[in-house]
Amino acid sequence: MKYRKDIDGLRSIAILPVILYHAGISVFSGGFIGVDVFFVISGYLITSIIYKELVSGTFTIANFYVRRVKRIFPALFAMIAVTGLLSYFFLLPSHFEKFGKSAAAAVFFCANIVFWGDSGYFETAAESKPLLHTWSLGVEEQFYIFFPLMLMFLAKRGFRHLKTIIISIFIISFLLNVLCIKMFPSAVFFNLPFRAWEMMLGAMLALGFFPSAEGLKREISGVSGLLLIAAGIFLIDENTRFPGYAALLPCVGTALIIHAEGSAVNRVLSLKPLVWIGLLSYSLYIWHWPLFAFRNYISAVEFRSFFLTNTFLIPAVFALAIFSYYVIEKPLRTMRVRNKKQLFAYAAACMGILCLPAIYVEHTNGMSARFPKNVIEASTAKMGGLDPKKCFDMEYEDITKDKLCRIGGKNEPTFALIGDSHALAMSSGMDALLKKTDTTGLLFARSTCAPTNGADVLNGARYLDCSKYIDKALEVIISEPSVKTVFLTARWGMYANNKRYLGTTKLYVVKDDKDKGNPYASDGLLYQGLKGTIARLNTAGINAVVILDVPDIGFDVPVEAGKYAMMKQMFGERVGKLDYDFSSSTHYAWAKDFNDMIASLSKEVRFSVIDPSEFLCRNGECELFDGMSPLYFDSNHLSTHGSLFVANMMAPKIQSAIKNSDKF
Repeated sequence: MKYRKDIDGLRSIAILPVILYHAGISVFSGGFIGVDVFFVISGYLITSIIYKELVSGTFTIANFYVRRVKRIFPALFAMIAVTGLLSYFFLLPSHFEKFGKSAAAAVFFCANIVFWGDSGYFETAAESKPLLHTWSLGVEEQFYIFFPLMLMFLAKRGFRHLKTIIISIFIISFLLNVLCIKMFPSAVFFNLPFRAWEMMLGAMLALGFFPSAEGLKREISGVSGLLLIAAGIFLIDENTRFPGYAALLPCVGTALIIHAEGSAVNRVLSLKPLVWIGLLSYSLYIWHWPLFAFRNYISAVEFRSFFLTNTFLIPAVFALAIFSYYVIEKPLRTMRVRNKKQLFAYAAACMGILCLPAIYVEHTNGMSARFPKNVIEASTAKMGGLDPKKCFDMEYEDITKDKLCRIGGKNEPTFALIGDSHALAMSSGMDALLKKTDTTGLLFARSTCAPTNGADVLNGARYLDCSKYIDKALEVIISEPSVKTVFLTARWGMYANNKRYLGTTKLYVVKDDKDKGNPYASDGLLYQGLKGTIARLNTAGINAVVILDVPDIGFDVPVEAGKYAMMKQMFGERVGKLDYDFSSSTHYAWAKDFNDMIASLSKEVRFSVIDPSEFLCRNGECELFDGMSPLYFDSNHLSTHGSLFVANMMAPKIQSAIKNSDKF
């Protein structure tokens, strides 16, 4: 296969937006689509090389993998080793533990599967994953396993049905991508079956499935391709369902440019500066994300340094890439291999050498002994709540008076607390508070289930049959004559806004699975479901009390405190304060949908309201710490200390609601 300078130039068009996107330059909101450009290029080049060698009879699977080992392994393994060393000093134990897992996965080219199971690409915790970018290498290497074998199989049969098979894979993979993107966004983003069509598009170009473009058609093809890629870079953003149909922009654009060989656009891409950046593209990709990830990891800590700015980091990425390309990547790629078995043995040994410490890190819980006690204490907090194994997500048949957990004393229950995991988090504080007066209550809490009558929840692709459990709990509680007050609480804003505050997972309140994904039904069903619950309590003569949610902070409070303590330990007085301010105006803006709903609901059914933010949000800011003790377990659940803190603040209203229930 002849060398095409324009394809190396196209690689520069792919890598630069990726770097600028990860540098946080907002205008490049779709810069991550550069990976899709690489996928199409890979499909084109690999197919061209393998097909030509198969036709000439010179292809061997051993030679193919020798080239892949020389091309991929050296720079990748060097980056993993350096990133591991930096992670040892900077990552908190919980994050370092996950780093160990991701490092082992990256070595064996299955990082995409690990990150798919862990979280989404756009979540705020991405900065705690300095190897997140290796997901794309996993996709490519998995492609390199099955595709050469398939072509070898077809070559032995004279390439019969080659066109049909390639096009079929393209169509099936693309359909899986667009049909599953809504229900399984992370799976579609990270996994080969949903990405194979991008490589197949390149393969179809290499095999000549498209008529050649000449003259004006060629020029139009080149310009159109460039415009499509540009549209992807500047119009796509984190809220776009991606890949989905949106991936057609970079993929078709790349295909058009490759097909327009000789056009004005391709001649521009053949210019030396662009070709040079393209040659560096693999090393640029390998080294850029760890630098930005570490910078972002400590972004909430006041630590002003030129070395954390894009002015330094972007040139630093290029400096690392130049070193990596000329010292590590190029010499080993051009090295002649006389003994293939020996090369594979060395490669396997390197994989083992990297994996052993990675596995050790994972199995020692992130080597927490690296940090002093104050760092560990600051970064960890126990979630509030009574025994989760006993009190949370009960089996349906276990929802009885005797098996429901008790809050407070040991007398006959006079109240109940019902809700989702936020009710569980609040329960330990109420338990400690009400033990003082020997007041007893019942607890029912179920994950991601608001206490709504006849309404369920669709969490991403997971249908949660909440109403069945909530109805059973209400039935048990209402049948208990001594219970005169029921507190209802949940992460209300999450249900009212149809999506989580963090990430892009859609959350819908539904009647049954026929309502899946209907955003218009969600708010109405939440309203009617809560109205139904309160009306049911009204009818039974029980005092209903809606406890509004605590502020949903948007970042992991103990983790940020741990980072601050770590930076203080390392850099002393050079570190300023922890910028953890969370304004009350932000909280009330997020809570507005549900608060408006409550105001309307108060005109139809009888209930009282307790708002924790009255005590947590004062003087324009919401409290996140009591002294140095985090009030939160994560970004939204109260910690054990926070649960008690909030319960004590709300004590007069809680005790009044229970004491005055007979006046309902």
